[in-house]
This record gives sequence, C-alpha cells and structure tokens, in this order.
Amino acid sequence: MGRSAPTPPEKNDGGIVVALVLMTIALCTVFFSSIVVYHGATDMVLTYEKKKRMVPARRLARLLAGWANVGNAVVHALLVTMLVTDVERYKVYFPDEAEKPIGPVILGVVNLLIGAKTLRGGGIQLALAWNSFVALVGSLMPIVWPKFINVGMSTWPYLAIFLWLGIYAFESTAFFFSAVAFSLKHVNVKTA
Repeated sequence: MGRSAPTPPEKNDGGIVVALVLMTIALCTVFFSSIVVYHGATDMVLTYEKKKRMVPARRLARLLAGWANVGNAVVHALLVTMLVTDVERYKVYFPDEAEKPIGPVILGVVNLLIGAKTLRGGGIQLALAWNSFVALVGSLMPIVWPKFINVGMSTWPYLAIFLWLGIYAFESTAFFFSAVAFSLKHVNVKTA
C-alpha cells in the first residue's frame, strides 16, 4: 500500500507580495493626500484670504474625484474589451462576465456618467453616495475584493490583475476625494 505524497505548502509568489505592497502604498497615498488637501483648506480660523484658498482646494478635490470616476470607467471598458476579445481564455476566471459582461459595462457607464457630472461642477453628493456604495459593497461582497485577494492574485493572468488593481486605484481615489470635496462644500466657516 503506497503512501500519498504530502501536499506541498502553499508558496507566496513574489509578484503577489509586491502587488499587495503596491495596493497598500496606493491606498495610503490617496488617503493621506486627501487629508492634506482638506487640512490645507481648513487649517486655522479662516481669514478672508484663507477662505479664498478653500475654493481651489474644493475644486481640486472635485476634479480628482471626477477624473477618478472617469478613469474607473475607462478601466472597466478595457476589462470588457479583454473579456470579449478572448472569451475562451477568460471564461475559466470570469465564467459569467466572459460570456456576457453586463456587470462591468453597467459599472463603467455609471462611473462615466457620475464622473462627467462631477467634472462639470455638480453632483458631488451623488459622487460621494456612489463611491461610498462602491467602497462598501466592493469590500464586503465575496465575489469582488475577497475573491481577488484569495483567488485572483494567485491564478488570474497578469493583465486581469493589472486591470483589477487599476480599478482599485481609481475607486480609492474617487471615494476619498469625493468625501473631501463634499466636506469642504459643507464646512461652516467663521471669518476672523
């Protein structure tokens, strides 16, 4: 009676570790950059001159949030293109999306519409609501970020991982800067 060989321990691929480090750096960079923008606009009791500084900071945060939503739409479009141009290859990794990429198409269109509205100067409440929903649901749904970290980073093709990390970067940027733009719009300012 033969003995079965023990299963080898799961090894960490160096690329996975690098990708996790880059994800952490990206998240920290966006998070602290949003704090710097907010703090730079509201750092003291605002004189008239400092109150005028708040307007460009709010505009910068709104533009960064809008462009992040547009960038998210572009990456979703690239993801859809990747899926539909090589269905057989990606059917293994994305069985539902490779056949009918309805989910990524809808997410891309919604992000594009919200980004365009934000870039035109309005809709920061809508952008904050949408980006908060995306951040919360994406973190909690097992088929989104937990699946990517547990399965995707070790088995998916590099192009799919790259696009997924691009989505992550744009979602993070859109969330943090829409929060800053919304907060700066609703700061009660007392002038000295």
